[in-house]
Amino acid sequence: MSRPLLPLKAGAIIFTLLWTAWMMWWSGSFSSANVVILAVCGAVVGYLWYRAMRWQFERMGMLPRKDDSSGTS
Repeated sequence: MSRPLLPLKAGAIIFTLLWTAWMMWWSGSFSSANVVILAVCGAVVGYLWYRAMRWQFERMGMLPRKDDSSGTS
C-alpha cells in the first residue's frame, strides 16, 4: 500500500461502514438477506467512492499521477 493513498483507503473503508450502517438503519429490516444485500452494495459503493475520490485528487494534483512507463518494453 503506497503511503499517499493510505488516508484515502482508510476513508473509503469508513465511508463503506457508515453507508452500510445507515442503509440498514434506514431500511428497518435486519433479516439475513437484507444484511447480505446491503453489505454487498456497501462494498460496491465504497469502491466507487474510492475510485472517484482518487481520480479527483489526482486531477487536482493532490496525489501523484500513475506512471505509465514502468520500464517494461
